Amino acid sequence: MNNRDVVFPPHRHALYERNRYSPAVRSNGFLFVSGQVGSRDDGSPEPDLRQQVRLAFQNLNAILNAAGPRSTTWST
Repeated sequence: MNNRDVVFPPHRHALYERNRYSPAVRSNGFLFVSGQVGSRDDGSPEPDLRQQVRLAFQNLNAILNAAGPRSTTWST
């Protein structure tokens, strides 16, 4: 049986709902993460390139943390 659930980081849940996509899906022991960009919590773009890169990784980490302990295999 195929068991799937969507993983949302708490501070960006409304943003993902508004744009109608899932930041990550956990299915059958795997975690599939969508591409992340360096946007602010409200979804607005960050103009500074260095900060944009930092935010992209912070957003990715927020998703991985929301997924919980590494009980699944991460796939990007």
